Amino acid sequence: MTLAPDLIPVDLGDEYLPWTDPQFCLDPYPWYARLREENRVHLMADGTYVLSHYEDVLGVATSHDMSVVPGWDEAGPWKVNRDTIIGQDVPEHTRLKRQTNKWFTPKLVRQWVETTREQIGLALDRIGDDGLVDGWIDIAVRPTHVTMARVLGLPEDAAEDVAKAMAETMPMLAAGHTPRDVDRAAAGFAWLGEHIDEMLEARSAQPQRHLADALLAAVDTGDMTPTQARATIMLFYGLGHLDVGYLIVSGLQQFTRIPGLFQAYKNDPSVRKAIINEMVRMDPPELSIFRTPTVDVEVGGVTIPAGSTIRCLLGSANRDASVFEHPDEFDYTRPPQASMNLSFGAGVHHCAGQVISRAEVEVIFDAIADRFDSIEATGEPVLDHNDFARAFHTLPLRLS
Repeated sequence: MTLAPDLIPVDLGDEYLPWTDPQFCLDPYPWYARLREENRVHLMADGTYVLSHYEDVLGVATSHDMSVVPGWDEAGPWKVNRDTIIGQDVPEHTRLKRQTNKWFTPKLVRQWVETTREQIGLALDRIGDDGLVDGWIDIAVRPTHVTMARVLGLPEDAAEDVAKAMAETMPMLAAGHTPRDVDRAAAGFAWLGEHIDEMLEARSAQPQRHLADALLAAVDTGDMTPTQARATIMLFYGLGHLDVGYLIVSGLQQFTRIPGLFQAYKNDPSVRKAIINEMVRMDPPELSIFRTPTVDVEVGGVTIPAGSTIRCLLGSANRDASVFEHPDEFDYTRPPQASMNLSFGAGVHHCAGQVISRAEVEVIFDAIADRFDSIEATGEPVLDHNDFARAFHTLPLRLS
């Protein structure tokens, strides 16, 4: 594996969580295991409380005594998301979510993923006789970006540019981010904002047939502010490929690494959802969520004062042996009650795109399984993992 060169190995964190250690960024799970065993509620030198147990992470994620609002003023370029559902508490969160939830009902998701099916079909058609394809751009990014662009009713021809812009924004989320990372994020969001504005200005007047139309109409009715509508459109357009794309490319990598897994997926449709769920558990795109308690709370026998920062390690919770037997083993035969991972979060701030993301992953893997008998890696992937999020730049594959 090759790490992208921008992650500078500054000595941040501590012996339990060496945030910027390159090996930790590649594979934090041995450190997570030690933390779960030795230090249930871990207080970092900067005052952050870190939780690693499933029960504790789930409890904080679903608690009504937690807020996501504090900290946005220090979020730099990322504070554009303060005006969306990911930056607001109830009841404002509920009001904003009402504007988008109705566009992602199971019935509509089935309609949206027909675009995914069309686009992955075109991507597979373009593969030459040698079977070579890039798992990131060709399979993960383009089909999912086009799908979300059509949900929004926006042009769909900038998949690679959007992916590059969002890739520029992610390194500043790392604990060891540098001033250059902040500048890169600012440039990425600036390009994305300008691109959104150009597309919205070019739209002709039309009925509310798409999500972007509905959000702009909500401004006219007073249900959203112009800033909230623009930020929400940017959120869905910019992130429409990101986490689901990671799940797809990570799943493809797991197909290449785990003997017999792709054959099981191909030959037995009844296990496909379980295989995808185990992929999601084993390698979530985002490893942490942050919360701020509005009152003093007790977690694992430790009192955490109101106003503190709590970092919940989703990746660690997904490997908690008290919930998942043999947690480091890929086992898609786990019963449903023993496979409820937290990769999409929990509580009111669970991932708004979970239903469509799972559907897109399944449609893409089904299309590959229908046409090909094997997936193999043809080279090392280029990764851009950090302590907070996982990212691929390339995954060279051969489908045959």
